[in-house]
Amino acid sequence: MTTKLYYIDAYIKEFDSKVLSCKETESGFLILLEQTAFFPEEGGQSSDGGYIDSARVISVYEEAGVVYHLVDRRIDKDSVHCVLDFEERFEKMQLHTAEHILCGIIHEKYGYENVGFHLGEDVVTFDVSGVLTRAELDEIEDIANKVVFENSSIKCWFPTAEELTTTDYRSKLELSENIRLVKIGDVDICACCAPHVLRTGEVGIIKILDYMKHRGGTRITMQAGARALRDYRIKYENLLRISAMLSIPQHESADELARYMKETDSLRAELRALKIFQAEMLAENYSDIFGNKVFCFDDYSMDQLRAFANRMKEKTEGLVVCVSGREGDYKYLIASHKQDLSAVVKDINKALCGRGGGRGEMVSGSFAATLCDIKKYFEN
Repeated sequence: MTTKLYYIDAYIKEFDSKVLSCKETESGFLILLEQTAFFPEEGGQSSDGGYIDSARVISVYEEAGVVYHLVDRRIDKDSVHCVLDFEERFEKMQLHTAEHILCGIIHEKYGYENVGFHLGEDVVTFDVSGVLTRAELDEIEDIANKVVFENSSIKCWFPTAEELTTTDYRSKLELSENIRLVKIGDVDICACCAPHVLRTGEVGIIKILDYMKHRGGTRITMQAGARALRDYRIKYENLLRISAMLSIPQHESADELARYMKETDSLRAELRALKIFQAEMLAENYSDIFGNKVFCFDDYSMDQLRAFANRMKEKTEGLVVCVSGREGDYKYLIASHKQDLSAVVKDINKALCGRGGGRGEMVSGSFAATLCDIKKYFEN
């Protein structure tokens, strides 16, 4: 059994330990220490990082009470000095404590259980067993931040068997031994193995970013503490840029952007109609043709190809083959005045490295062939 210093003091930044073993693996070197403050990957939370002497800690995991450290180089010493990436550890402590606060409030108000949790490098999500609305989540967020502002104490301990029988606590799993409880003021008691902050004020701020229905319940995306500050800073910088581009105060940016997008959609529709009309007029300028004819355009949309082909197919008994793109990567549209092309499109695709299909007198898709090969196939 490894002595787990993170249970004794979650704020340990450095420690010394004896090295019990060092084993080479395909992923690196597996180190077993007599004691460790590196928290292993567990309970939906990624493991701590840092250094064991000069070896970088890649990952940490626990099996049967033994904590294993995967590092990037061999350690031949009998004892080592270890340094945690404590900034990362503290952020995880803020986030995990925030998740407990939110889940405790949700359980108290709605009776929903926490059925999933993921604390990754960027995204933090947790799942609850019932459906919540945005308005309900806003209220939960307000209550959670009041808990933070109250700066309530947080207690982590391994209760006695007698305490467990008289304590009402949340737990995602059916546990029977080595149960560790985390009590956050009067808002929550939960079975949890992870490190937490000492007082709720250290969480900083709790922000619910997003939510979605998930397996009959709700998946909630959140941030807290230092990560919430970085998230806000990124979004605020983006809002500043949008505000500057629109020459509008920040609080009016969303409405102005909505107006701008509506206007842009209208202009796009007008431009699309003009391009289709242009393609139709180009077809009108052609005289009748005999046999199959390939037409190549630099940058025509499928709508333009269709408009051109619909006009041109009336001027020939053969096939009107319209392509647009570049050598080896053409989108195509083939039209006929009277021939059912669905019967021949497979042969065409096979001959010209194509993909696509359709019904009746018009088929479309793409060719991975050269323009020379396309013309040779249809026009010769």
